[in-house]
Amino acid sequence: MYVEIGPASLVITGEKNGAPFEFVREEAEELVAGILREIRECLPVLRQKAQRIKNVSGLPEAAQRMTAAVKLVDEASLTPMAAVAGTVADMIKEHFLKKDVDLLTVNNGGDLSIYNKTGRALRVGIGDSITGQATLYVMVLEGMRNFGMATSGFGGRSLTLGLADTATAVSQTGAIADAAATLICNHTTVAAGGLIRKKARLIDPETDIPDEDVTVAVGALSPDIVARSLQNGLKTANTLRERNIIDYAAIALKGSIVATSRGNNNKSITLEVQDGNQKNRYHC
Repeated sequence: MYVEIGPASLVITGEKNGAPFEFVREEAEELVAGILREIRECLPVLRQKAQRIKNVSGLPEAAQRMTAAVKLVDEASLTPMAAVAGTVADMIKEHFLKKDVDLLTVNNGGDLSIYNKTGRALRVGIGDSITGQATLYVMVLEGMRNFGMATSGFGGRSLTLGLADTATAVSQTGAIADAAATLICNHTTVAAGGLIRKKARLIDPETDIPDEDVTVAVGALSPDIVARSLQNGLKTANTLRERNIIDYAAIALKGSIVATSRGNNNKSITLEVQDGNQKNRYHC
């Protein structure tokens, strides 16, 4: 089922007893509209760095979740808006889990929240943030029953400080994965010719990062620049993994890709490279 309301573009799929589960569109639309309304009501708070938000008790649930996720990942550099798409996906997933489904995926513009009752192997394709098409990279996740997966990259829906084509993170929730992917991609920035950056407010007057220099163009990059960019992102990803904030991350740029070590705690995450037309997979 596809649902589009305001900035949210969601694909919701489910299985029950081996068959596709049919969701009620009106129920989903009402739920999404309510969550977005909560977020709009406190945008002035959510557009500031998370470290400045000291008391969340008066905020609606969506805002509290966004803030908590970002504070966990990096409250100094991120605003709660870095976790907005993943939070919406999480809340929709949790609502529809009441239907007792065996498999449930909520894809909010590439940020996923997934419930996999049996922990069977799932194949999730990583999409190109610029073209919207599938890349050659596929993650195979096994032994993971309730988790989130998100991708950030230059040319995607949100502004970025970095230049990676994709920075994909897997974590316990969509909100945390969303914030982590944002942070990892931000840290792929390097100084190089061919890169053009501008103040975010000049690109989007409503942005939550008005004074940050965001990437607006990426030209040809030398192999050394590509390697430095990827290693910068990987260093951040490894730190998040060591802190048990993410399970896994993969970062791609100009045909090269790096990744953290595979899953832990009986979770298996494998990165595969294959043709871009594989069926039976979800897209992040």
